[in-house]
Amino acid sequence: MMNPDDASAKSDTNSGAFTEEVKSFTANSSSNSPSPMEESSAAQKLPTHKATGPRTNIGKQRASRNATKHRLFTKYIVLPGESRTEYERLLAGLKEDLRPVGVLEDLIVEKIATIVWRYRRLLQADAAEIQKNKQFVEWDQQNPQTIEPVEIQRTFSVVPAVSRGLILNIYDPKTLSHCLSSLAELHQQIEANGLDRVSDTVVLERIYGDREGIRAREDLYDLYLLWLASAEIPDEERMRVGYASRDQCREKIIRGIRAEIRRLRQFQTKKGSVETARTQLEILSRSVPDGPGLDRLLRCEASLERAFERALSQLERLQRMRLGQPVPPRIELDVKH
Repeated sequence: MMNPDDASAKSDTNSGAFTEEVKSFTANSSSNSPSPMEESSAAQKLPTHKATGPRTNIGKQRASRNATKHRLFTKYIVLPGESRTEYERLLAGLKEDLRPVGVLEDLIVEKIATIVWRYRRLLQADAAEIQKNKQFVEWDQQNPQTIEPVEIQRTFSVVPAVSRGLILNIYDPKTLSHCLSSLAELHQQIEANGLDRVSDTVVLERIYGDREGIRAREDLYDLYLLWLASAEIPDEERMRVGYASRDQCREKIIRGIRAEIRRLRQFQTKKGSVETARTQLEILSRSVPDGPGLDRLLRCEASLERAFERALSQLERLQRMRLGQPVPPRIELDVKH
């Protein structure tokens, strides 16, 4: 048993130590804090009206993020091209519904937000996968790309060794552009100098190929040869039979060239819009990593659903523990094949 004198001495010692700490804290506080006189003077300088909060749009936007505590995952979960505002709205809505308290609960809610955001991306990829597989079927069937791109020379005088003609390879942007520029030059040449079988057929054969073999349809080259033959008929026979004049034949060929240029430009525009849409869908369909096709999407969906359920269960257990409510035992299944 302790001697009462010893207990009293110990109590006096503890009391003296606590008193010294209080004195030290008071001295430090008084040296850093203003005197009552200074507080009274500062209070007189304060405005009498109450604060109304931010008034500008920038100030309101900053104030709207005052409740943001962590945002550890935002930098990595929101990819370029995705809306950071939508993600922030999702996270704010989840925090309003789940009402996390403390760092750990707040982080779990952020984890739930990332899972939901990835699931949203998965649905976009799923829709794009389906859309890209069926949207361009009609286009691909009507415009089969049977000819591989060839490297063409831009010098007008050299005829490439492609007897079938460049027109079969207009899916290549450079080839299509070369065909259009060659037709534009041919148009100017015929308008300025008239018909010239040698120079004109060099351009036409380069674009449409030679006239031997089977062709899918009549083209501008056939139209040119038809009206050129009519223009080369002697004047006596022309007058006797009533064929069109040389000027009329030249005008028919010029009109045919203009119509062909319009057709190729329309094809160029249509091809550009189709390729742009195809690229956008391809980007969306590749938003989910790892593996092609439906199996990849289904595996990703199942993984996200399991992660969502685990995170929500963790949050519920933490909130029950914080509120002093009974926490059900954790059920773990170990399935062995």
